[in-house]
Amino acid sequence: MPPAPVPPADDHVTLRALMAPELPDGLVAHIDRVVTLAQALARRHGADEARAMLAAQGHDLVRHWGDERWLAEAEARGLEVIDAERAEPVLLHGPLGAVLIEERGWLADRALLDAIRYHTTGHPAYAPEAWAMFVADKVEPHKVARRPDLEVVVAAAERSLEAAALAYLELMEEQGRRSGWAVHPLQVETLAFLRAHRP
Repeated sequence: MPPAPVPPADDHVTLRALMAPELPDGLVAHIDRVVTLAQALARRHGADEARAMLAAQGHDLVRHWGDERWLAEAEARGLEVIDAERAEPVLLHGPLGAVLIEERGWLADRALLDAIRYHTTGHPAYAPEAWAMFVADKVEPHKVARRPDLEVVVAAAERSLEAAALAYLELMEEQGRRSGWAVHPLQVETLAFLRAHRP
């Protein structure tokens, strides 16, 4: 049974307190790192720090679920599941997290919910705060330590958030080509948008 509705969180600390009891410690730590980095990126690039931090806090509510649960919960909520998501159900954790956060009344801001919903693929309509969260999630320190190729994204973030997002999505495009992974159509669309408006 979901928690009783509460007033929407107006800061990341409040949202963290709502989320943390159901998350593994390692995921809480990851989210904390993303929040910290999203704040720094937002500040550097003139975006709204508080909104970037709220999006970052909410982005991985259901990341610890597994394939069967992601698919079952998506079906139960009537979400359209495309072929790429059936092949890689982890792609559903953003959309499902946004749905649950809205259902519980934890956030009502549509732009923030969409930032959370699309944080795996990015989105052409992202505001700067959403890009700050997106980039922070991809290059938080533990991920860069495991994947030194992400340093190109870190370097691009010195120029702009969109440049960093483009660098990351191009890395993922190449990795997908080599491995034969399913690629989400929205990732393709976002990459095309960023290339057309190359920062």
